Amino acid sequence: MTSKLMESVQEDAKADMTPMIDCVFLLIIFFLCIDFKILEAKLPAYLPKDSGAQSTPTDPIEKLSLKIECLTPGEKHTRPGAKSDGKHEPAFYVVGHRVRYHVGPTPINTEDALVTELERIYRDRTKWTKDEKTGEPKPQPVVIEPGVNAVYGDVAIAVDAARKVGFDDIQFGGGMGTGGKKAPAK
Repeated sequence: MTSKLMESVQEDAKADMTPMIDCVFLLIIFFLCIDFKILEAKLPAYLPKDSGAQSTPTDPIEKLSLKIECLTPGEKHTRPGAKSDGKHEPAFYVVGHRVRYHVGPTPINTEDALVTELERIYRDRTKWTKDEKTGEPKPQPVVIEPGVNAVYGDVAIAVDAARKVGFDDIQFGGGMGTGGKKAPAK
């Protein structure tokens, strides 16, 4: 008799999960209805005072603009024996591609002239800026801005020339737009 009594008690001891599921759904609805932006505005934020939006004036950093203007995009030729794998275009080279570099307002047509002009600017210590960390003078940053139809090789030439002269801080502009004339494929 005691074994039958124990079995009936054990069957009755099973927990009913319905109230717990109801509570979870109520919490989900509660958190969906709360506007967290109101809560965030009431929380204190202890932000550092020496960074972020500062009220102290700062001097603008003068940058050297190096623009790349494509004069003629050239004609695209497929390399002999180059094959497409279906995903990528076969290797090619461009004939007749010409660019002009603009260092500030000065137009430059050759790589050697580009290096010469950058050297002249680098030697002019009056154009150097003050390093924020060390306080020592340093050359101004160079911003390379490729134009429409300028290719990676043109940008690489500009970077190499700036590094050769001694410019360390080289930045890249957002480009000068898209949609220029494409080189015809052959």
